[in-house]
Amino acid sequence: MKRNQERSSVEGYCIQILIINGEVESCLSHKSYYIENIGKGGFRFVSDAKFELEDRVQVLLRFPDGFSQEVLGRICYCDVINEGKTAYGFSVIDGFYSLHESAG
Repeated sequence: MKRNQERSSVEGYCIQILIINGEVESCLSHKSYYIENIGKGGFRFVSDAKFELEDRVQVLLRFPDGFSQEVLGRICYCDVINEGKTAYGFSVIDGFYSLHESAG
């Protein structure tokens, strides 16, 4: 499958997991998961938490400039990195965001 959207490697972007399939995740919400790449339609993040394909996940997306936004999406793929870590694809369902460029 070919993607028609630009994806960026990112540093400093992270998420906090708030809700999985309608269940509040209070222990996961205190942990940050870093994003490997991001585009308008979603992002890839690495986690030691386990998700199933098609899980509906509400996250707090944190930008390097301090801005944050809640985003609802679904887990669309997973790649096992090693025994403790898996990379997940997150496809945005609701809460469109735009990538911020730092002025400088």
